[in-house]
Amino acid sequence: MFQVLKKIFFSILLGFSLHAYALKIDRQTVVHIVADSSIYNYKSGVNLFEGHVKIDQGTTHITADKVVTKDNQSHKIKEAIAYGTKQLAHYWTLPKLNEPEIHAQAKIIKFYPIETNIVLEKNVILTQGENSFHGELIHYNKNNQTIIVPAAKNSRAVLIYNPNK
Repeated sequence: MFQVLKKIFFSILLGFSLHAYALKIDRQTVVHIVADSSIYNYKSGVNLFEGHVKIDQGTTHITADKVVTKDNQSHKIKEAIAYGTKQLAHYWTLPKLNEPEIHAQAKIIKFYPIETNIVLEKNVILTQGENSFHGELIHYNKNNQTIIVPAAKNSRAVLIYNPNK
């Protein structure tokens, strides 16, 4: 059963790093960030975007109530945390042409694009076509190709997988 879950999660989660898994053309496009307010601190590398935040880069998109980014010394994003306080944060991308979009919704979506890690926390909903996952927490590491879905106290992980799609 774990091997089936691993295969499904791996295919769904391939699209979750802003720069690593979207269409290759996305990496070459400009990142557009729109928010009601923002604080961009070039010196510290910590940036805050609040209120109806929308981030677009090609076919990759994020909407959230608040996004905090942290840059490394080369001013590349090492961490981006999207918060859904009024509604779930939403990430979606087109992993390959002619494939369904991948959608992730959660209260907290943490991206680590340099390390190719993602963490989805609280009320997690993942979908690609007819396949979906609902749970409280997912840790994914692309380098190790590991998916960790820890046990939650008051809920269970639910997977819906259509092998014909």
